[in-house]
Amino acid sequence: MLNQEFMNNKNKSTKNVHRKALQGILSLTLLSSLSLIAPQSSSDQTLAKAATDEVAITSSDIGGDSYNVCKQLIKAPADQIWQILSDYDNAYRIFGMVKACKVLEDNGSEKIISHTVAPSGPVGTFTYTLKVKEKGPYFMEWTRIKGAFKQVKGYWKLEPQDGGKSTLVTYASFVDGGMFIPRPLIKRQCRIDMPNVMTTLKSEVETKVRIAKRPGQNIQ
Repeated sequence: MLNQEFMNNKNKSTKNVHRKALQGILSLTLLSSLSLIAPQSSSDQTLAKAATDEVAITSSDIGGDSYNVCKQLIKAPADQIWQILSDYDNAYRIFGMVKACKVLEDNGSEKIISHTVAPSGPVGTFTYTLKVKEKGPYFMEWTRIKGAFKQVKGYWKLEPQDGGKSTLVTYASFVDGGMFIPRPLIKRQCRIDMPNVMTTLKSEVETKVRIAKRPGQNIQ
């Protein structure tokens, strides 16, 4: 009886040690994620602040999920903006954090796309597959099918303004990193990178519009 009780206590102690060790590993993982996602220098902090100052980020509850949302007025017709957003295979040429983007299936208004991104800072590279539904040239939304993260959802919405000469662009994103990447860290990263994406889009589109307006020039 005494030997059995001793063995039971020993097994419980071993389980407690293993549980504490696992908790320690998870804590170290979260701390490592924090150190990687956080800007590493004062210059990084300045750039991040400049980006978020230019394009405001808000939160919006959609279907029970808290999306990060940013809006920007772009001086170009919606169809010209749509041409850039829907040119998936060339997204890496325009958006710095996109390292690869390839259409795997094209079913008209619904596409399956492989997407590889590298968020700002030494965070790493993430690859996932998205299902994209288009309602061109005014709306597209996407959801993760497989790959990195637990959930990836979002949309682009283009609303014509000033008789169609300008467009109010809305970019919304929800990312769930699962148990190893806390939501506050993902939210913080979105608030750095999403304004940069929007600013890049605005610059790319408006530059092409200006070039197209020059005598003898045509937008490509």
